[in-house]
Amino acid sequence: MIASEINETNEVGGKSLFVNVSMSTTNTKLSPVIDLQRASAIAVQNRLNNPQSGDPDFVDDITSTGTSSSAVYCTRSVSLENTSTALDVRLTSNIRSTSEVEVYFRLSGPDISERIEDLSWTPFNTAGEEDTTVSPAEDDETFKEYKYSASDLTEFTAFQIKIVMKGTNSSYPPVIKDMRGIALAV
Repeated sequence: MIASEINETNEVGGKSLFVNVSMSTTNTKLSPVIDLQRASAIAVQNRLNNPQSGDPDFVDDITSTGTSSSAVYCTRSVSLENTSTALDVRLTSNIRSTSEVEVYFRLSGPDISERIEDLSWTPFNTAGEEDTTVSPAEDDETFKEYKYSASDLTEFTAFQIKIVMKGTNSSYPPVIKDMRGIALAV
């Protein structure tokens, strides 16, 4: 953790970042120098959590707006020329054992009078899970295909996809490399 100056004083009790540098030279005419005016550190933290329904101010992922999950991707509404009755979503992802991805959808069609933005989200496979369980990745290079499908849906002419990424270790967030969403007329 790299704390702000006030948090270093109040929480850490001293400096929160130390950089040890060892410099040497065999050239007697050269003196190693560090320019502290140009020194910098780049720190990255992935926003990842795993909210539970008992948490204060919990907002479920199926609500039309807002969520307690901190890593969410929503597509724009996709309008279709022809009506469809099924959805197929494929993700090429790296998901570690400490993380999970849930996928939701919402549909609009000729029989629905509400705007799509006002509709609640529906999870794939009742909990946003993939169709078939895929074993977790064990390294950062392994990407696997995850399939989410829903059929026998009410006829729709527009759809929207929501991907919720959850986890307990922000060092290993889910990484999604590719997403395909297909509406099918079955």
